[in-house]
Amino acid sequence: MAITLLEIAKLAGVSRSTASRVINGHPGVRPATRERVLRIVREYGFQPNPVARSLASQRSRKRP
Repeated sequence: MAITLLEIAKLAGVSRSTASRVINGHPGVRPATRERVLRIVREYGFQPNPVARSLASQRSRKRP
């Protein structure tokens, strides 16, 4: 079973929103925290789920 964003956050000792900001490349996360989250992402081979992402953004397809 694939690892979830919440599981990554728990392993890294950060909130779900911080883990999300790191994965999506948003600023405002300390370098040490960013590296800790990214290490776990690499270690577990996290791949964002495109279906979950489209549901979260309320889009079903790309729009120009």
